[in-house]
Amino acid sequence: MSIAQKIISVPAEGSGFKSPLGFALPQPKSRIIPKKLVKLCYTLVHACETLKIRDLADGEFRPADTTLEQGINRQLNYLLDEVACNRPGFRLLEIGSGYGNLLKAAKERGALAVGVNISSEQVKFCNDNGLQTYQCNYRDLLNAKEWYGKFDGVIANGSLEHWVQPEDVLSGKMNDIYNESFQIAHKMIDPNVANARYVTTAIHVNREVKPEFLLTPWYKQPKDSDRRHFSLLHNWMGGYYPVSGQLEECAQPYFSLEKEMDGTLGYKIANDYRMARMMRGWYTNPRMVWRIFSSFLRHYQESRVMFQCYFVEKSWDWQFLGEDPPMKLLRHTWKLNSSSNG
Repeated sequence: MSIAQKIISVPAEGSGFKSPLGFALPQPKSRIIPKKLVKLCYTLVHACETLKIRDLADGEFRPADTTLEQGINRQLNYLLDEVACNRPGFRLLEIGSGYGNLLKAAKERGALAVGVNISSEQVKFCNDNGLQTYQCNYRDLLNAKEWYGKFDGVIANGSLEHWVQPEDVLSGKMNDIYNESFQIAHKMIDPNVANARYVTTAIHVNREVKPEFLLTPWYKQPKDSDRRHFSLLHNWMGGYYPVSGQLEECAQPYFSLEKEMDGTLGYKIANDYRMARMMRGWYTNPRMVWRIFSSFLRHYQESRVMFQCYFVEKSWDWQFLGEDPPMKLLRHTWKLNSSSNG
């Protein structure tokens, strides 16, 4: 039986994406309602898609590079190499698939690539462009038994930053949520695959942060303070960052950390490229301006915070400034602990 045949399952009527390859999985049943703020974050940044900004993660840049896409493509290929997606028929799951850049790169390598994402705009974009994506919360996969063991590797490129909210930290659930995420990835991987890998990228916090910093309105915080930036970041993107070493502890007993790489500089460079392109867009791309204006009409408060965070106080830039920046971007390669029963 071929790899493609192994992964085929019969979806329920009206569920799931049916690809031309016959690679079908049923739509996961809803288990956890996505955080509204996170969904709105992606609705608002959809304006950037008009500028062909279709990847908001870090990049891997070389001195001779002159475009955002060069660094982004190199980073995507790094992730695919780390998960060993280097043969036709490799079965890849991406958690938080965005506009499908990684899925497309995997498909070009001959992989059978599937993405899950909570953003309706991004899921539609992917499926309209022949990429297999499902609109759901990644936590819905915990009980999606039809998905168990269907993949050779899993990647979460930047989505992890949204998985925990300050309310979760206050209630003591932060580590439990991260541990569950590793359990989910473990369940998705075929236990018969030798040396299976799960690869993540995520911003980690370098300075003290408390849930109350994020939950206090940004305009009540001292100007230019860490607390104000933390509040702005949370109230337009919805998330809470881990600290160094935290994920390694939470990965047990499902995965062991095999490799850590600091991608902070690559994130800063990618962000500089994106920011420059967006600033030009204000004067040259009426579609982007119209989408932002429409967002203000539909979601005034959230759009206002996004604008304040990104363009006025530049909290996103602040994350990566200086020799010892407030945040760092870490890429992690996790090796499956096959002895765990998941």
